[in-house]
Amino acid sequence: MLEPKDLEILENMMESVVKKSEKSILKQVDEKILKSEGLLLDEIERTRNILEKKITKVQQNVDELYKYYRITRLENENISLIVEQLEDLTRRVEILEKRTA
Repeated sequence: MLEPKDLEILENMMESVVKKSEKSILKQVDEKILKSEGLLLDEIERTRNILEKKITKVQQNVDELYKYYRITRLENENISLIVEQLEDLTRRVEILEKRTA
Protein backbone atom coordinates (compact mmCIF):
# COMPACT_ATOMS: atom_id res chain seq x y z
CA MET A 1 0.00 0.00 0.00
CA LEU A 2 1.15 3.55 -0.68
CA GLU A 3 2.11 5.89 2.04
CA PRO A 4 0.17 9.14 2.54
CA LYS A 5 3.10 11.15 1.23
CA ASP A 6 3.21 9.05 -1.96
CA LEU A 7 -0.55 9.45 -2.33
CA GLU A 8 -0.22 13.20 -2.00
CA ILE A 9 2.54 13.29 -4.63
CA LEU A 10 0.44 11.14 -6.92
CA GLU A 11 -2.60 13.36 -6.35
CA ASN A 12 -0.55 16.48 -7.17
CA MET A 13 0.77 14.84 -10.33
CA MET A 14 -2.76 13.89 -11.38
CA GLU A 15 -4.02 17.42 -10.73
CA SER A 16 -1.18 18.81 -12.78
CA VAL A 17 -1.92 16.46 -15.68
CA VAL A 18 -5.65 17.20 -15.49
CA LYS A 19 -5.03 20.97 -15.42
CA LYS A 20 -2.71 20.76 -18.44
CA SER A 21 -5.21 18.62 -20.25
CA GLU A 22 -8.05 20.98 -19.33
CA LYS A 23 -6.06 24.00 -20.57
CA SER A 24 -5.25 22.19 -23.80
CA ILE A 25 -8.88 21.24 -24.36
CA LEU A 26 -10.10 24.76 -23.58
CA LYS A 27 -7.50 26.21 -25.95
CA GLN A 28 -8.65 23.86 -28.72
CA VAL A 29 -12.29 24.72 -28.06
CA ASP A 30 -11.51 28.45 -28.14
CA GLU A 31 -9.64 28.05 -31.44
CA LYS A 32 -12.52 26.11 -32.96
CA ILE A 33 -15.02 28.68 -31.73
CA LEU A 34 -12.95 31.48 -33.24
CA LYS A 35 -12.69 29.57 -36.51
CA SER A 36 -16.45 28.95 -36.49
CA GLU A 37 -17.13 32.61 -35.77
CA GLY A 38 -14.86 33.59 -38.66
CA LEU A 39 -16.63 31.21 -41.02
CA LEU A 40 -20.01 32.44 -39.84
CA LEU A 41 -19.01 36.08 -40.31
CA ASP A 42 -17.69 35.29 -43.79
CA GLU A 43 -20.96 33.62 -44.69
CA ILE A 44 -22.97 36.53 -43.31
CA GLU A 45 -20.87 38.96 -45.36
CA ARG A 46 -21.32 36.85 -48.49
CA THR A 47 -25.07 36.70 -47.95
CA ARG A 48 -25.19 40.46 -47.30
CA ASN A 49 -23.37 41.14 -50.57
CA ILE A 50 -25.78 38.91 -52.50
CA LEU A 51 -28.79 40.60 -50.91
CA GLU A 52 -27.41 44.08 -51.55
CA LYS A 53 -27.00 43.23 -55.24
CA LYS A 54 -30.55 41.94 -55.39
CA ILE A 55 -31.88 45.02 -53.58
CA THR A 56 -30.01 47.25 -56.02
CA LYS A 57 -31.51 45.36 -58.94
CA VAL A 58 -35.01 45.61 -57.47
CA GLN A 59 -34.51 49.35 -56.88
CA GLN A 60 -33.45 49.80 -60.50
CA ASN A 61 -36.56 47.94 -61.63
CA VAL A 62 -38.75 50.09 -59.40
CA ASP A 63 -37.13 53.22 -60.83
CA GLU A 64 -37.81 52.01 -64.37
CA LEU A 65 -41.42 51.20 -63.48
CA TYR A 66 -41.84 54.67 -62.00
CA LYS A 67 -40.52 56.24 -65.20
CA TYR A 68 -42.88 54.08 -67.25
CA TYR A 69 -45.77 55.03 -64.96
CA ARG A 70 -45.02 58.75 -65.37
CA ILE A 71 -44.83 58.44 -69.16
CA THR A 72 -48.05 56.41 -69.27
CA ARG A 73 -49.83 58.89 -67.00
CA LEU A 74 -48.76 61.82 -69.19
CA GLU A 75 -49.86 59.95 -72.32
CA ASN A 76 -53.24 59.24 -70.75
CA GLU A 77 -53.66 62.89 -69.80
CA ASN A 78 -52.76 63.92 -73.34
CA ILE A 79 -55.21 61.42 -74.82
CA SER A 80 -57.92 62.72 -72.48
CA LEU A 81 -57.25 66.28 -73.67
CA ILE A 82 -57.35 65.18 -77.31
CA VAL A 83 -60.64 63.33 -76.73
CA GLU A 84 -62.11 66.44 -75.08
CA GLN A 85 -61.00 68.59 -78.01
CA LEU A 86 -62.41 66.05 -80.47
CA GLU A 87 -65.74 66.01 -78.64
CA ASP A 88 -65.80 69.81 -78.65
CA LEU A 89 -65.01 69.89 -82.38
CA THR A 90 -67.67 67.24 -83.06
CA ARG A 91 -70.22 69.30 -81.13
CA ARG A 92 -69.23 72.43 -83.02
CA VAL A 93 -69.47 70.62 -86.39
CA GLU A 94 -72.91 69.32 -85.45
CA ILE A 95 -74.02 72.87 -84.63
CA LEU A 96 -72.64 74.14 -87.94
CA GLU A 97 -74.35 71.29 -89.83
CA LYS A 98 -77.67 72.16 -88.19
CA ARG A 99 -77.23 75.84 -89.18
CA THR A 100 -76.37 75.01 -92.78
CA ALA A 101 -79.06 72.40 -93.25
